[in-house]
Amino acid sequence: MTTNIFECFNGVLKGARSLPITKMVKYTWFKLNSYFDVRRNKSIEQLSSGKNWCQYALDIFMRNKAKAEHHRVTRLSAQQQSYQVDTPHNPGTTGHGDHMHGVNLLQRTCTCQKWKLYKIPCSHVIVVCIRYRHDAKQYIDPCYSVDALFRSYAPVFPALKDRLSWPDPKETRRVLPNPQLIQEKGRLISTRIKNEMDEGGKRPRTTPWKEGGWKVQCGLCDEEGHNRRTCPKRNEVYVDVADKNLKVLGWGRCCPGRHLFPSLRARYVLSNRAKEKMFPLLQ
Repeated sequence: MTTNIFECFNGVLKGARSLPITKMVKYTWFKLNSYFDVRRNKSIEQLSSGKNWCQYALDIFMRNKAKAEHHRVTRLSAQQQSYQVDTPHNPGTTGHGDHMHGVNLLQRTCTCQKWKLYKIPCSHVIVVCIRYRHDAKQYIDPCYSVDALFRSYAPVFPALKDRLSWPDPKETRRVLPNPQLIQEKGRLISTRIKNEMDEGGKRPRTTPWKEGGWKVQCGLCDEEGHNRRTCPKRNEVYVDVADKNLKVLGWGRCCPGRHLFPSLRARYVLSNRAKEKMFPLLQ
């Protein structure tokens, strides 16, 4: 949960990375202001159209209402408003259905715990309200109301003051750049703390996740972990054993005929000193 929250903030403030402090503060300020302005306008539109609940809560409510059509209700106590709901067998769900849940409208509880978790009536509560003619929307938490949404984004950000109107500091200091923080050549190294989500390299190559995607494969030796430029076998020489003059079949690349005629061709790894002695013969 904590990692997901951090990823949400990183996605919103991704454009503020590697900016100076003043630019970073301004970017965060105007980004947050745009979020408030857009959501404030949407809540005003919903209020003017006569909606009582936000669209997010209504979508969840309608999905639960569609699931409630196949449930069976048994009333246990009319005074305590206690009911038992039986769900049919459903192989398409995680639990495969065929469960029993207890609903209490007075205490606003359901044994599935979804009502308590999402603050929106689950399918078991909705089927009870439909059977005994209760308004199921009255059990939606007030935090999902359009009025609460408007009050959340009602504050307006004041305009920033110009730097000329800033108060003069009592003392000034000259800040020098740290030479150790100067960016060097090459790709930047990430310093963030890794967790179990970053262990994608241990997954098989066929995984659909991005962390464990396809590895680099060399075009010379067909091995993984490096490319053609960094291949440790790029200086190898492939010679034809059948030819007495030791005709060169390839410098730094695989022999084109080694798969067709494996009995006539062999692969030899020569040192740099051996190459210098053989080079006049190979011409």
